[in-house]
Amino acid sequence: MKKTTLTVAVGLILSATSQLSFASDEALQQELSSLKQQIESLQKRLNAVESGTTKSQVVETAAVTTEDPTNATDVEGETQVSEVTTATSEDIDGLRADIENYKYDQSRQYERQTTKSTRDTTLYGTVQLRASALDETGVLGATKSTFDIGTALIGVRGNLFRDYNEGKNLDYQLSFGYGKRNDGTNNSNFNLLDAFVRYNAFATNAGPETAKLNFTLGQQLLPFGLDVQSPEDLRPTISTAAASTFLGLFNRQNGFIVRGDAKPFVDFASNYRAPLFEYALGLTNGNASNKADDNNGKDYIGRVAFTLPVDYASIFRELKFGASYIKGESKISASGITDNAAKRDRLGFDIYYNHAPFGVTYEYLQGKTDYVDTIAQDIKEAKAEGHTFTAFYTLGDQFYNSIKSNAKFDDFWPKSVQGYYRFDRYNPNKNNANYFDTASGRIGEYDIHSLGLNLFFAQTTKFQLQLNHYLFDVETANQKDTNELQAQVQYTF
Repeated sequence: MKKTTLTVAVGLILSATSQLSFASDEALQQELSSLKQQIESLQKRLNAVESGTTKSQVVETAAVTTEDPTNATDVEGETQVSEVTTATSEDIDGLRADIENYKYDQSRQYERQTTKSTRDTTLYGTVQLRASALDETGVLGATKSTFDIGTALIGVRGNLFRDYNEGKNLDYQLSFGYGKRNDGTNNSNFNLLDAFVRYNAFATNAGPETAKLNFTLGQQLLPFGLDVQSPEDLRPTISTAAASTFLGLFNRQNGFIVRGDAKPFVDFASNYRAPLFEYALGLTNGNASNKADDNNGKDYIGRVAFTLPVDYASIFRELKFGASYIKGESKISASGITDNAAKRDRLGFDIYYNHAPFGVTYEYLQGKTDYVDTIAQDIKEAKAEGHTFTAFYTLGDQFYNSIKSNAKFDDFWPKSVQGYYRFDRYNPNKNNANYFDTASGRIGEYDIHSLGLNLFFAQTTKFQLQLNHYLFDVETANQKDTNELQAQVQYTF
């Protein structure tokens, strides 16, 4: 409070006294005494502010008027001064004891209830709980109905070195997954899935308009097509594409892969990024996961993809064209015939179009694999071919960028319903109409028509229902046209 405040207050008080000029002397003396007390109270407040004292606090109450304005003997206001109690040494010691107890309790909870790591670590996992029923038991070699665990994996990811200036981090990922055993028992294996380190050569915190480039060493998914390079929790259907599955492309491979993109188009208003050109080059063992290399050859893999550079509102948003190729060798041996450099080549083309709420994807896959013909006692080539077409439509707001960016509670998530249709055709060997595919246990070419429904009722959880209709070109006693109904609950964390 400044001195000008006191001056104004005194002026107001003195101006008020002019109204009392006609009162009696006794009343005037009482009024002057009251005004004097108020002036002294204001002086004390001013002195307390100027000196910065904390020993006392001056509190001024509002003026209280009487119901009878003619009663000049009533006091219009009063001043109250309350002293602040000084903390004693016992009070300070008690506060210190409470703080120490709180620190001990927090340290104990951190030690006993928190998983610790020497590096930044994120725990994640995916579990798929599945049930299925068949018209015929021979088509898949299973019972007419069964409960199953489709996938159960758990892993950790984080960084080994964090670059705070440019974000050129050294990341890692380690995961294990449940796998069935085909030895006639009810046991299962818990196998290593991902085990790699990844270095980001370009800045990752420079904004979405910056190109990406990283180098990955270890066991990892292959950059091939659409479904193959998607992790388990992001695959759209319950069953995977037949060609990719039985040609071994979903198997993780051990090797070195370079991934990157160039000239990204960014629509900042919609938080949309579309790189014009994506690429991947790699070198792997080629004999699936958790195995030592059994030959001197390596698999060479390459992928390129082109995305139209349009903004988020364009009808051609997220229209992408891709091509993938693997040049590989494998070791085969049967009936006394051995080849350590047998052909295992894969070629694929794909189209991806996702313009919410609808989308379409198509993949063409060709595989050339050498095998031993035990009847002819010769090595022959099996030329496999697959087509996979998927169309989907989504009702709900979950996948819109405007919804993703809104603040919300963890368990408040807009529900979405997605219906889809998939056509899947696979011929394991176009050179032999009655070719028996050892990977699938099926003979000849066949089609699978799938009609499905995905219900996204939480951020990381969905319920899936899928009806499959199998049509075989070659029918046998154990392979007939049939229908399959699948239901699955998938949750991730």
